[in-house]
Amino acid sequence: MSVNKKVLLLELPGRQAMPGLAEALQQAGAEVMRMGLEDCNTVLDALEQGWMPVVLKPPVDA
Repeated sequence: MSVNKKVLLLELPGRQAMPGLAEALQQAGAEVMRMGLEDCNTVLDALEQGWMPVVLKPPVDA
């Protein structure tokens, strides 16, 4: 894993996009924070603190 081990999982409204992703990242040594995009100030604060953002969208049903 890279030097930045702080991963911010940003989830869009709806069902969980990737079940188990947070746990897998934690097992690989990352610190993981999950949040929605509703509170822009909290997201901006996390980015300022060095969290790497990853936006998760629910998969499109086939």
